[in-house]
Amino acid sequence: MRHRFFGFVLLAAIAAVVLYTGGARAAGQDAQRGPTGAPGTATPRMSDGHPDLNGYWYRRRAPIPPARRVGASVILDPTARDPNAASSGNDAALLPGTPKYKPEFLAKVKELDTNQVHQEPAFTCGPPGVPRIGPPQRIVQTSREVVLLYDDLNGNFFRIVPTDGRPHRKGIEASAHGDAVSRWEGDTLVIDVRNLSAETWLGDNGLFHTEDVRVTERLRREGNTLTWQAVVEDPAVLAEPWNVNPRTLTLRTDEIEEAAFCQDRIQPFMQDLSHHRNTR
Repeated sequence: MRHRFFGFVLLAAIAAVVLYTGGARAAGQDAQRGPTGAPGTATPRMSDGHPDLNGYWYRRRAPIPPARRVGASVILDPTARDPNAASSGNDAALLPGTPKYKPEFLAKVKELDTNQVHQEPAFTCGPPGVPRIGPPQRIVQTSREVVLLYDDLNGNFFRIVPTDGRPHRKGIEASAHGDAVSRWEGDTLVIDVRNLSAETWLGDNGLFHTEDVRVTERLRREGNTLTWQAVVEDPAVLAEPWNVNPRTLTLRTDEIEEAAFCQDRIQPFMQDLSHHRNTR
């Protein structure tokens, strides 16, 4: 739907053909050089005794559909799953799940889903919001705050989260990624996110929320793995709190990259309301 997405698709198609014909699998190589550390690795700590969350934890990858040969042709089959390929950003196991809406709002969810290509800001390069943006890819930690960095499909985003007891700010406008503060509960950093703009969605397929939504994220490092959890509370429209599917990430040895510029170029040419499944 966006310029960057088509770039991913093109690269994925080229990569799949090269991998099929040449026998090399870049995804496997990436998995081998990316994560570091072994089971039982001690958890490093900052000078204040809290776990050291610094590092590059997650690399979003464009999916490379498995290829098969039919005669002289190489066919890309996005419905198939290659068990030997490294995980990408939109594998089913990595998707966040679906919140449960109150019955009176199901029709609105369906309507937004049907008209997603015209209704959803993230479809046209807008910021994804929280928790839709997912776990942080890069964390920079000091004694006063953590900075969460994202190389997202829609561009580069950052969040500055105080850890020193500062309260939520007052008198500020709602924003895509809200206002966040945090506290330590043992070795777990608990992030309280409020003041989220209702223009963002919780996920694909019409999953809207109100400006009263509250998101609680948890980050816990054990050795060289980082677990991210999120709970969404929006009692005005949700029947119950939504526990987003947790993610466990492994510390990487490479570094986050600058996201490609996102520019919507397809809406003027769309013939209907069909759209691909979003990658988050």
